[in-house]
Amino acid sequence: MTSFETSARVGDARSGKLHCRDTVVETPHLFPVINFYCGGLARTHFGGGVFRTVKEFLSNEVPAANGTDYSEYFRGVMTSVASLTDFGLSRERYLSYLETPVKSRPEFAEFDGALFVDSGGYKLLNEGSLSGTNFSIETSQKLIHGIQRAFGADIAVNLDLPFEESDVYRDRVSKTEATASFAAEFVNMDAEGSRRYLTVHGYSKAMLDRFFDTVARTLPGPIDQFYDGIAFGGLVPKKDDLNGLINAVSSLKTVLAERNLSHLPIHVLGISGRAMPLLIALGVDTFDSSTYLHSAINGKYSTSLFTSTNVAEADFDICDCPVCTSPALRQQMRGDAEYQKDILGPVAVHNLILQQQFVKRLRRSIAEGNREQLRTFLENAYQDRPQSRKFAYRVINQTLGSYF
Repeated sequence: MTSFETSARVGDARSGKLHCRDTVVETPHLFPVINFYCGGLARTHFGGGVFRTVKEFLSNEVPAANGTDYSEYFRGVMTSVASLTDFGLSRERYLSYLETPVKSRPEFAEFDGALFVDSGGYKLLNEGSLSGTNFSIETSQKLIHGIQRAFGADIAVNLDLPFEESDVYRDRVSKTEATASFAAEFVNMDAEGSRRYLTVHGYSKAMLDRFFDTVARTLPGPIDQFYDGIAFGGLVPKKDDLNGLINAVSSLKTVLAERNLSHLPIHVLGISGRAMPLLIALGVDTFDSSTYLHSAINGKYSTSLFTSTNVAEADFDICDCPVCTSPALRQQMRGDAEYQKDILGPVAVHNLILQQQFVKRLRRSIAEGNREQLRTFLENAYQDRPQSRKFAYRVINQTLGSYF
């Protein structure tokens, strides 16, 4: 069985299934970013304030989950090797984190979703090392892959050097060659059953052609002989530039089609929110984002995919998600909790559920194969968003046929 099966298409949008060991993730799908190791101990769910409360929901921990099964919202999750450096851990703690894969730990025994482990290349290569309070290890493809394996990654990507908007041509060529070198090194390492995704960078067809040409020269055979998917990176700085995002993803789709690689699933790194429906319409299969969590940390309660309000002013009655219909969790979100993590943790999970529900409705619309229905769905989603609406019309016209 292949790792990715497409079951329905409407225009360029597609729905399908991503197979990762014993886990099947229905696509399109949003992988929430989870920081499993926040410098804490096992008895504190490895610490992390709001991060910790989200992990308690992921693992159906009582009392956070309050008896409700939230696993459908965590069918696939993203974490990063770079997150190990966020909490100033010691060498002893670092080594203890690598002793047992995440899903083999009793603290996360209830979690059976797919684990996507990003290399954290941008941060780690810029810093030159993976460092803690009393240790420093030089960053290398071998080190990063070793950590991905130790985490028990179901999907892993090669180390990469994303472009920056300030890069000149020479910088981009150099970064492309470095990433291609890591990609070639990566395929010679034991994957132990995990899926390999190739990190790809470029904002235009010319840049992406150069990128794929460079990678192809470093590999001993066709890209899809060694890689199970594409991880499109370097787009976070363009998250508010819908025109740039659409151009980049459209260019990638064209390049993949020309190279007979369009059967590979496409994951866009670090993007969610208002761009997500448009990128799904263009044929992106999966995403990851920590927006749900960082919005909650800033006291923001999502009211739609596009809007939010201060949690103190939120009306929980208008939401039918499992968090907002729980009397105990509503009380916590109103401030009746000893710790801030127990006030804002449920807000983070509500924010995530709202995004997952939107993606699920879009996935069903694609699965039903009704072009008109998908057009209407996208049009309705953006009709009250004047700054985004013209881009929605562009994508509808581009992928679903002339309409406006």
